[in-house]
Amino acid sequence: MIDRLKCNGKRVKNCKKQSSALCFGNYASLIYYIAFINRFMGFLPYKLESSKFMYSKLHSVFSTIIIIIYLFFAIFSLYEINFYAIMDDRIPDILHCNSIALFGSAIFICSYASNRSTLQAIQRVQYVSHALSAEIFNKLIKTLLIKDLLFFMPLGIFILYVIDNHDFKIFFFICWYSFFGLLVISTLYLNNIYILNACFKFINNSLIKIKEILINDEPHLLRREYHMKKNPILLMELRILKKQYMELIEAVHLLNHSYSLKNEMILLMLFFDITFNLYFYLVVYNTEVGKITKINSTLGFAIFYIVYIVISISMIEIIRVQMKKIGSNIHKILVHTFDDQIITELELFSLEVLQKDNRFIMFGLEMDLTLVTDVSKEKILSRKSINFFSPSILFYFIDDVQNYYLFINVDTIFVCSTLLKINFDQLR
Repeated sequence: MIDRLKCNGKRVKNCKKQSSALCFGNYASLIYYIAFINRFMGFLPYKLESSKFMYSKLHSVFSTIIIIIYLFFAIFSLYEINFYAIMDDRIPDILHCNSIALFGSAIFICSYASNRSTLQAIQRVQYVSHALSAEIFNKLIKTLLIKDLLFFMPLGIFILYVIDNHDFKIFFFICWYSFFGLLVISTLYLNNIYILNACFKFINNSLIKIKEILINDEPHLLRREYHMKKNPILLMELRILKKQYMELIEAVHLLNHSYSLKNEMILLMLFFDITFNLYFYLVVYNTEVGKITKINSTLGFAIFYIVYIVISISMIEIIRVQMKKIGSNIHKILVHTFDDQIITELELFSLEVLQKDNRFIMFGLEMDLTLVTDVSKEKILSRKSINFFSPSILFYFIDDVQNYYLFINVDTIFVCSTLLKINFDQLR
């Protein structure tokens, strides 16, 4: 009797483990929380039907209402900023506030206009992710949740601080809502990128297993029985992997089509905000002009957005590395096989890899680490300009007396343990 109770207890524990493992065992459960936030903010009008993301007319009406309300308050904020001067009379303050309201409105309008194409891209990613097991999805959710919590935490603290200080003006709400919406849109994109990375990694692991099979069975390659039994299985696996690769590339193209303009405007908005925040911190708010004496919220958000840009582009760089490995793994298999059918199939697979465009682009500009690390020898030709070049990103601004340059080195992200190394040089 006691043994039976112990067995039943073990079964209950195993059932609990299986149910917890299946909690995030597919694409819909993994992406649901960020997709729900996108729908609540009016970016993604969808409904779930049998764990599939489908377009919803009812939620489309809700999205329209949300966007109209946001644009109304954004226009009202612009009117207050430019005519009632709710901010300080300094021109940089007015320009900063105008850039936030204008860029936020442009990003929201673009997201609303492209919600159908975004939904199609999500459907395609969901379809190609069926090859992944529940264990892989459970590993992905841990990384994604930690990343998303760290990204959303600063803005959550900011809105609580504004409410607690009873300084809740319309512009502050528009400012917070714009940056929060920006992160929500970008997070949905990056999470899909991370899932695609797992799919490409699955193809690479499968190709490595095929290579190991060929290496282990090398003494039997000339036997008739080997060709009768092994060849059809290997050929079938290669054809399945080639089909999965083509479907993944199609998903990449759909993501490029739906997110290219949004990504471009998001990067521009972040670069503008970083530049203004650094200007205010180093020139306006600091007691010792041009020197970093203490860290406040202005410098904190500038550093936060710099880290966010670097991490986002690094995630895209990681998936590009996985995509490049597929071609090299195919050629490694070619070295270890003598079968004509397998060689032909591998050559066709390699041809597809070479022909398909596997880049992440935004209106012709490729998104990778070269976006912020390509060496540029451009000179600063005029005052009051902003230039970005490397091996550092350069922020240039002036006050009435001196010129200031802030260099942020990003060329050693994967070499050094320090993520960002900041050097400030004061040039007279």
